[in-house]
Amino acid sequence: MKMENVKLIYFPDNGRVGLIRAMLAYKKIPFENIMYSFDEWPSKKDIYEFKQLPQLEVNGKKLTQTIAISLYLARQLDLYPKDIYLQYHVDSLLATRDDITLLYRKVKPKQCTEEEYKKYKEMIILYLQRIEARYKELGSGKYYLGNELSVADFFLGCMFEEFAVLIKEEDVMEKYSPGIKKLVERLKKNELKEFYEKYYIAFN
Repeated sequence: MKMENVKLIYFPDNGRVGLIRAMLAYKKIPFENIMYSFDEWPSKKDIYEFKQLPQLEVNGKKLTQTIAISLYLARQLDLYPKDIYLQYHVDSLLATRDDITLLYRKVKPKQCTEEEYKKYKEMIILYLQRIEARYKELGSGKYYLGNELSVADFFLGCMFEEFAVLIKEEDVMEKYSPGIKKLVERLKKNELKEFYEKYYIAFN
């Protein structure tokens, strides 16, 4: 399917679509960036397949579910590895976002008790450390998978820092994921430069 007449529908938020916007921007794919306000969303949601967003439209074809959209785009744009073991690493990394989101919604760090926050912080740190360990296992290369740019890099560059800011500790990335921090800094100056200049919406 040719990447023409592309529409991405979501909210005025980085949220679930940061890496989708970033891949489109990097590959210079023109797209209509439709963002519903949270006030108007209730009157719109019945027209969407699962009454939720994001939705990507390509030549009239409507695609839903964040990970499925991300992997579809990665394959279309040659940002998905051919090696099956590296595919596992990509898929597993992308799945961590749902883990963190579920944890965030369950605990609500800004409203939780001190004990609940402690458990939440420990889990976030665990994810930061484990993903750093995987990066080292994969060679600590120019990109997450080594020398091969992939959707994994767009995920890390657009969303990984948001995991870190959810805990109240200064420079948590440097402390628990220094290699990933350097990788993200390189990406922001290069492959993600256009995304950050045109499309990134800061996490609140």
